[in-house]
Amino acid sequence: MKTPIFPCARSLYKTAFTTALPGAFTSALTVALVVAVGLPALAQSRARKSTSSVAPRSPSPSSRSSSSSLSQNDPLMIKARSLASGGQYQEASKLLYQMSRLPKYARESAQIKYILGLMLYEMRLYQSAAFVFYDVVRQESKDNPHSKYLRQSLEKLALAADSLNSDVLLRFAIKQIDPDQFPASNRDMMYFRTGEVKLGEKDYAAATREFVKVRSSSRYYLRARYKLALALSEANELDKALTAFEDLVEQTKNRGVTDPTRVSALLGRARVLYQKHQFELAYEAYREIPRDTEQWHEALFESTWSMLRDGRFRSALSNFHSLHSAFFEDYYQPESLFLRSIVYLYICKYDEMEKTIGLFEKQYAPVQRNVNDLLASLDNPIDIYKEFVRIENEEISGRKTHKFNRLGYKLPAIVARQISKEGDVRRTFSYLENLETERGRIYAMPGQWKSSGIGQFVNRVIEARTQSTRNFAGRLIRHHLQVVQSELKDLFEQAGFLHFEMLSSKKESLRKQIAGKGLEKQRVDEDTGRSYYIQNGYDYWPFKGEYWLDELGNYQYVGVKACD
Repeated sequence: MKTPIFPCARSLYKTAFTTALPGAFTSALTVALVVAVGLPALAQSRARKSTSSVAPRSPSPSSRSSSSSLSQNDPLMIKARSLASGGQYQEASKLLYQMSRLPKYARESAQIKYILGLMLYEMRLYQSAAFVFYDVVRQESKDNPHSKYLRQSLEKLALAADSLNSDVLLRFAIKQIDPDQFPASNRDMMYFRTGEVKLGEKDYAAATREFVKVRSSSRYYLRARYKLALALSEANELDKALTAFEDLVEQTKNRGVTDPTRVSALLGRARVLYQKHQFELAYEAYREIPRDTEQWHEALFESTWSMLRDGRFRSALSNFHSLHSAFFEDYYQPESLFLRSIVYLYICKYDEMEKTIGLFEKQYAPVQRNVNDLLASLDNPIDIYKEFVRIENEEISGRKTHKFNRLGYKLPAIVARQISKEGDVRRTFSYLENLETERGRIYAMPGQWKSSGIGQFVNRVIEARTQSTRNFAGRLIRHHLQVVQSELKDLFEQAGFLHFEMLSSKKESLRKQIAGKGLEKQRVDEDTGRSYYIQNGYDYWPFKGEYWLDELGNYQYVGVKACD
């Protein structure tokens, strides 16, 4: 016999089937989905048509008086109770869905649909279950605000939303529930998710209060501690944030050097040190990020800012040599080229500066043009979504074989890669992946179940939510493209000023040379030669144009500055 997911689930089944509640039956489940998540009008119309049911009349006085006996003695109710308590969730869901559409069971609609939601949850059809639970919440909030099915459906809706990683459903459920009143077994989840919602709303004090409630024994604990540190840093409580990140680093020290939570904590600590203007300590903290993680490239670039703010131009140029290697040619990093040009200007390396500006224009002028063209030509969010997904799929498979075929892309691949790292985009695509997983579970069900009323119903739910979420993802991608468009426009304007400054400085340098003023040759930021590295156990050899993966991050710029 299958073990229920919910604690004491069988007792819930018995309770639900032996208690009748007042309340009119509603067959407009699809309308509820439209209200909850904003489906397009076309999808609403299609879904309504497919249900082809008529709202029943209100129950008569005689039906009210016989409700209790109907609930306890009706053959279908007895059978449904037996199937549910026996773990036969597929058969129970088929019967319960039929009963939910019959006017005969109008007074039992809340309990029937609540149990139907439990069956779907047990079958791991979380989106379909969430849809049914939401309908109970909508119905009972209006007709019976003190109904126990209202509270229980909200609780199960929150659990389903957590499994789906759905921001929309989580926000709805959280706004209706006091986390302290949530069942103890799942209260940590509610504290964590409530903290996430508050953090997204920039209510950092409220977010902090929720995150600290998560118990250390919870599977949400480490994520809650990271979010706590993040909320403190956003609130500019930097000392507390630094302590929180350091504690998290200590707590995850035995989880492996590339553990995502540990690496995120290390990166968070470095960023807080940078915020505190402790640039040397920040640089050292960035160096602790393992190179075989996705965050290493990000840490390398951010550490370069620490060097620049600390006046360590030679070290900054050393980092730029790694950042602009062939290994990172598929990364979107226009700002790093721009900063490299500024450093060359500062140390009067005008030829190198001109080359870097030229590289920036050569690489990012086509990107800017393609982004502008795409935003002008594609208005439909679904078209943008499809183009983004096509690039993601082809680039991922191409990256495995180091073959990059970018011909025919309307969206530049390096921009798509950058947008895919955005937190809201990742969460949206994670939700879409969960919907596709649920679609796969539905497909794997027996044919009789799939062709039944409940099977057709859950298919409509998944199709509607998938279409709506893809549309939202397209709008989200378009927003990030507009941010890229604005950023590139800004950088190209600044590049023009930088080019003008370079020409003016070269002119002044030539004038001084003609006047007989020799230019003093000084090391960029420190007088550390090759012997220093050799004496400290390093192998040292000159760079001859060939990059090796194990050398990244270890290059040392040994040039001099040519300013008087």
